Amino acid sequence: MNQLTPPHVGYETQVLTLKERLAKVHRIITAGGLWPITKGHVSCRVPGTNHVLILGHIHAEGRSLANTDVDDIVTVDIDGNFIEGRIEAVDERYAHTEVYKVRPDVNAVVHAHPTMATAFGIAGVNILPVGNRGAIFAPKVPILEFDKQLDTPERGKMVAQAIGKGCAVVLKNHGVVVTSDTIENVCISLFALEETARLHWYAARLGKVEPVSDAEVRSVMTGARYDEFFAHVWGHYEALDPRHRI
Repeated sequence: MNQLTPPHVGYETQVLTLKERLAKVHRIITAGGLWPITKGHVSCRVPGTNHVLILGHIHAEGRSLANTDVDDIVTVDIDGNFIEGRIEAVDERYAHTEVYKVRPDVNAVVHAHPTMATAFGIAGVNILPVGNRGAIFAPKVPILEFDKQLDTPERGKMVAQAIGKGCAVVLKNHGVVVTSDTIENVCISLFALEETARLHWYAARLGKVEPVSDAEVRSVMTGARYDEFFAHVWGHYEALDPRHRI
């Protein structure tokens, strides 16, 4: 294990708390079925540093993310270089770090393979902001025409460019990347994306797909309604964690 020199007082406590939160959302996303055969990873910034916490490469150990714990989370720098942890970081860490470089407002990133959203990418159909959870994806979710591993800085830059100022991108045949301002909110946003994709698909079977209005998008994306979009549903998703105790 590499030795980590704490960059500021309270760093170790801060990192442990962040690792606990990251481990929890990995378990929640697994319980919610949003990454088949538990392939995916969530990351977050360490505030006040150029460090990023991200899932270690436990996939190589043949393990499920259903039991993700703090020891499975490792530290890399903003360039993806390994700093600390019991195992190496996931190869696709650049899909996270390159987003952080260009989006100071983003503090958490998830790469996952939810079935419905992924199907939209395969079909080349943009997910539209429909339903009461779709406004954050307005005007539409872009599709990145790239289906290979996101295992180089150059490929990570492609993801960051495709997301732009939005919060999500669908990768052709390769799942999604979603961003947000907190660990919990990126988990909620991932579920919201899959729900939005499912509603879009149902609506398309019945008739014309009508996105939410621009006025509704503005209302959801500002002030108290934006906070409520996340805070009012976190308890629902937190209860999916097998370790959750009410």
